[in-house]
Amino acid sequence: MAGLIIYGDFNCPFSALASARADVLLGTGRYQVDWRAIQHDQAIPSTGEVVEGGTAAELEAEVASVLELSEDDLHLRLSVPPVRSNTAAASSAFAAAPTDERDRLRRRLFAAVWAEGRNVGDRAELDHIEAIGADATTAGTWQAEFEALPKPVVPTVVLPDGHVSRGLGALARLAALAEGDGEL
Repeated sequence: MAGLIIYGDFNCPFSALASARADVLLGTGRYQVDWRAIQHDQAIPSTGEVVEGGTAAELEAEVASVLELSEDDLHLRLSVPPVRSNTAAASSAFAAAPTDERDRLRRRLFAAVWAEGRNVGDRAELDHIEAIGADATTAGTWQAEFEALPKPVVPTVVLPDGHVSRGLGALARLAALAEGDGEL
């Protein structure tokens, strides 16, 4: 079984697509996916940032792009959340989850942001979605690994041979692997 590492931010619609494609790969039984939650935009205040003006327009364009990219394989339903979450606490909660619960929690955190409009930077929201605990050490390690990559962009996929695909290339690689057309 081939193992992939995927770095993604719960605050990123492109990472939401990578997460959905990771689930398809997991469903084939041919791949193991090591999802590593990171915080791509560390400038977002800990309380989050209201989505308005240019930020709203940018996120609307990104969501439209993700919906277009997913129309042939997944038919995702995403909507722009009212708040951009600071995802440090969500990444730490994800890192604290037992390994066998991480895929479920990953899906739940993406749904909380992109389907329910929740602010996953809010501890009460994390408790509500049962993202309990915190492992800042593991989350910090993942963050440092991500930042050490050349051109750190989310999502990023690291193949077993060390090859790195990022951004739209990573999404295309995941889609090809899911279709059985990609090579590791």
